[in-house]
Amino acid sequence: MNLIYIHQHFMTNAGAGGTRSYDVAKYMVQAGHRVHMICGIYDISGLARMPWYRLFRRERIDGIDLTVCNVYYSNKLGAAKRMWSFFWFAFLATWAVLRSPRPDVVFATSTPLTVGIPGYLGARLRRKPFVFEVRDIWPESLIRSGWVTGKELYIRMMERLEVFLYNRAKRILLVSPGFETRLIERGFPAEKLKTILLGAEGDLFRQVTPDTQFIETQGLAGKTIAIYTGAHGKANGLDYIVEAAQHSRDRQDIAYVLIGEGMEKTRLKELAKDKGLTNIVFADPVPKERLPGILAVCHIGLMILKDIGEPRPVTPNKIFDYMFMGMPAVVNFEGPTIEMVRAEGCGVLADPKDPADLAAKVQSLADDRAWAHELGERGKKAAWQKYDRRMIAGELMAVFEAAARSPERVAEF
Repeated sequence: MNLIYIHQHFMTNAGAGGTRSYDVAKYMVQAGHRVHMICGIYDISGLARMPWYRLFRRERIDGIDLTVCNVYYSNKLGAAKRMWSFFWFAFLATWAVLRSPRPDVVFATSTPLTVGIPGYLGARLRRKPFVFEVRDIWPESLIRSGWVTGKELYIRMMERLEVFLYNRAKRILLVSPGFETRLIERGFPAEKLKTILLGAEGDLFRQVTPDTQFIETQGLAGKTIAIYTGAHGKANGLDYIVEAAQHSRDRQDIAYVLIGEGMEKTRLKELAKDKGLTNIVFADPVPKERLPGILAVCHIGLMILKDIGEPRPVTPNKIFDYMFMGMPAVVNFEGPTIEMVRAEGCGVLADPKDPADLAAKVQSLADDRAWAHELGERGKKAAWQKYDRRMIAGELMAVFEAAARSPERVAEF
């Protein structure tokens, strides 16, 4: 099978973010399929930038044919520059699809929502099936989080684009059961939807050498470490961790570590400094290939999002990293993530409105190492049984092969 795979934020293990597309594409190539990945340049992806006058660059990585569109993106960009990045990528990616070898299936994975434009147009013009993967229900998530009112013109346009893409896709894949539930509530046919979780790359966690250099560099020797890995944006609500660290300031044997980047990071560092906190560390993003070694010297994984007064439908990829590493998780939001954690018996819930409760949960796990170990071992067992990306890739391949076998009835413009 020849698959065109569109992911604006694609990155390999040399990058400092999610690598699911790389892992899945790699396993598809190993299974004998051809994968043509079309992506942009995310600032944490590890992909080299290009001169302004070049539109594309072709590479081959682990058997994956890669077309890199000269579109830069960073979480530090303002709203206007982000939107420009999204639509410029949609234009260049459409061009790249039309220049690619004839596919059997065109697959686009959000975010952003606009990757569905080259996915749909490419499939329509090449007369092949279009499969769309939803990693966030956008722009609904912005509205429900209170970041926008929903009355803005560009939000109304995105809502129409969202429905258009969902209706035109042959299959809609979701990375969380909460997303599937929500789309069914909104009236999309259940038979068109399928949840395939993000999972994690088990091979990264098979033989891990603890990164003692990280411990020494950050002055964390001998401490119980609660770690957060991921974006530092408004939606993440990381003031919650800073306030929890303040409640734990008398426990100098406990440290909170945040690894990642985002618009809020500078402010959060200043906030911790103003509070005089010495038990919280803000570390730079690290390549994915280094992350397991850092997790190996930590003890508790933090799953934190800003409280919006209702359950979150997401299942972020970092929970699977924690599980593969045998770390108990502390989650501060209701929804599919904590439901999975409860079902697997690998973590606890902290009150999202009370940072002191996060501090209390972390202290309890620090003081009861046997309990923490038991939770971590349950998570590790479940991870290897259910959430390895080899299995995830197999599920995705089955969807693509089924789509390729069934002729696509292409809707008119």
